[in-house]
Amino acid sequence: DIAYYTNSIKRKCGSYYTLTFTVTFPHDNDQCYLAHCYPFTYTDLSRFIAKLEADPATAHRMRRRTLCQTLAGNSCDLLTITAFNADPAALLARKGVLITARVHPGETQASWMMKGVIEFLTGPSLDAKILRDNFMFKIVPMLNPDGVINGNYRCSLSGQDLNRQWLDPSRALHPTIFYTKIMLKRFQQDRRVVMYWDLHGHSRKKNVFVYGCDASKATHLPPGPRLSERVFPRMLWKNSETFSFSDCSFKVQRCKESTGRVVVWRECEIANSYTVEASFAGANFGPRCGVHMNIKDFEVMGRALCDTMLDYFDPDQTKADQVLRELNVLYPDSSVADDRGEASDSEDSSSDDESAAR
Repeated sequence: DIAYYTNSIKRKCGSYYTLTFTVTFPHDNDQCYLAHCYPFTYTDLSRFIAKLEADPATAHRMRRRTLCQTLAGNSCDLLTITAFNADPAALLARKGVLITARVHPGETQASWMMKGVIEFLTGPSLDAKILRDNFMFKIVPMLNPDGVINGNYRCSLSGQDLNRQWLDPSRALHPTIFYTKIMLKRFQQDRRVVMYWDLHGHSRKKNVFVYGCDASKATHLPPGPRLSERVFPRMLWKNSETFSFSDCSFKVQRCKESTGRVVVWRECEIANSYTVEASFAGANFGPRCGVHMNIKDFEVMGRALCDTMLDYFDPDQTKADQVLRELNVLYPDSSVADDRGEASDSEDSSSDDESAAR
């Protein structure tokens, strides 16, 4: 009893659609909720972090402080994860990684992926220990607490999309973005920050994929190997059942220049700056083809991001070099290395970037 069809309301580029369905509630006077995706609330995040802090096995691997207060007076948490029991020189020698999520409140997949990331990084595995020993992670797990608490889908209480405010955020109107930028720049004063992930959800495309920034257009960065920005996503594709390299895009459109991904790449000169997009639907390839993604899929994706970091930054660069050779075979002509466009802001789709329907 589900129907999805074109309705009579017209839009500038096409039509609007209507979804109809029937739900039968088996109990009288029951309280029921319908969710667009698996909920992950501000309270869920607070309880999750508190549980990690209360567990002696994880508490010494993570520190929490308040990044800032939101417009409504809610705390925006900042987590630092590393091996703290090291001498100051060793701590300063570690590379930095920034990870953010939930700038768009309705994209709850981002929080489930973030949960997978945090659980991995604070966990007991040897791989997690290697990452903690070699990197310092700064994590803002919920960039838009007010939007999450008040049930917004995309905006903050200022009525603005916070992922369009990174160029010049207002301390008064966009405090979480304002203070995240300050924190990142101070982080860079202490160490080399080598990667940024901004976790999102996508409402139209399937699979998990990334938007990156084309290194060939990076006049602000030292020249590097051609297609180098595609190496990490390509390695991630090899490590995941739901990540699609073919759905990734590395174009930087003018209308996206105020997003976190592009500002961190251009202004903070971090070449590996990515928006990680997880579908509200499912995968269209592999063992998960035709199956709706669930919470476990998103958490596993978070762990796959961490596993791929190990491969990408391995002192033995055999895997990374092999992937770069693959990319040069796949894209011998740089002018056709990325043939996927991004839709205009007028289209109601995703987060950082709205990719055109395939």
